[in-house]
Formats: sequence, C-alpha cells, structure tokens
Amino acid sequence: MTDIQNTTTDSNVPSIKLYWLNDSRADRILFLLEELQIPYVIEKVQRGPDKLAPPELKQVHPLGKSPVIKDGDRVVAESGFIIDYLIKKYGKSKNLQPTNEDDLFQYDYVGSLMPILVMKFIFQNLQKQAPWVVKPIVNAICKKVDDLYLGPNINTHLDFLEGELGKRKWLAGEQFSGADIQASFAVEMLMKRSNTSEATNTNLSRYVQAMRERPAYKRAMEKAGKTTMSG
Repeated sequence: MTDIQNTTTDSNVPSIKLYWLNDSRADRILFLLEELQIPYVIEKVQRGPDKLAPPELKQVHPLGKSPVIKDGDRVVAESGFIIDYLIKKYGKSKNLQPTNEDDLFQYDYVGSLMPILVMKFIFQNLQKQAPWVVKPIVNAICKKVDDLYLGPNINTHLDFLEGELGKRKWLAGEQFSGADIQASFAVEMLMKRSNTSEATNTNLSRYVQAMRERPAYKRAMEKAGKTTMSG
C-alpha cells in the first residue's frame, strides 16, 4: 500500500484517510474530498490477479471493500454512505446539498446506476477469466445476457439521464451537488461501456465534460494517477 499526503488545505480540519482501490468507486470519494478541500491521506490498494480487493482491507473494515475511510477513530464504508457522511459533517459551507425544495427532490431521487454497471463488470470478467475449454460457452452466455438485459438497461439509464440533463445543468438543479459526485463514476463508466457518442447524447456529453473541467476533479484524477474516472 502507498500513502499520499494531501497538503493543499487547512490544517485545522480533522485528517481523513481514504483507502483507495484501483478501478473502484473510491474515485468519487477522492473527487468529493477535493471539492470539500479538507486534508486527507490516500492509502492506495491494488486489486489482485483475480480482480478482487486484497484481503488486508478486511483489517480496516470487515467487508473488505473500497472505498472506506477513517475519520479519526470512526471507520465509514460504502461509497454512498461516505458521500452523505462527509457532506453532512464537512460540507455545510460548500453548498453540495440543495436547499430548494424541487432541487432537493431531484437530489434525493437520483437513483443508483451502480447495480447494472457491477453486473456488466462481472460478466466481462467472467469472459476474461473463463478456462479456454469453456470460454466459447461462457462468451455465448454473456453475450446473450448483454443483448437481452444489460445493454437495453444501460441504454434506458442513459436515455433517462440524457432527458433529465436537458432540463437542468446538473442532476439536482443549476448548482453542482453531491448527486453529481454520487453519479460521476457510474455515468462515465456506463458511457464508456455502451460506446455512446456525443452526437446521440449531447446533454450527457456536455455534463461529463463540465464535471471533468472542475478543478477538484482534475486534482482528484492527478492523485489517482489518471486523467478520467473511466481510465
């Protein structure tokens, strides 16, 4: 594991440690920490050959997953819960949660895009790791699932977001919020894996580009050692 100290923010705010795993939702916690501009440390963890998180993460939290943070003596797991926790504790002056009733409804309404993305990831790994003897069968099954279920569902999610982003700049209104951080990793990965184009998804493309232009996003990706969440 590798520690990286963030020294760009005020020293009077409690220090946080983020356990960052490659190819995971930890990117959006990194993004949020940069938006909040509070001091933190990154401990980088790499997936094993089996694409799973290493067992030492279970020493941090029994689930053995990333992202997970330590805030003093408190350990917080699951990315959605971490985002809510950090915004409520450290984000009061950052306006990352809408106060307008309509925008707050949209903020709370934004559903998780992760289940469909996780399924896509699992089936792709099945194809890569299947023994050569059964690989043709596994590939055929995965293609059928993708054609009948994953592909259509990904397109449905993207079409929904395309329509919503035609009504407002960000997911919960005209102001960037925690809803955008919550959706950031999934939106980027879904767009990449659906091979969507700017011509067919102009609002989504504009939205992703606006997110990538945020200074906090750029700093987060620099610390993660890449240029975008989708690699």
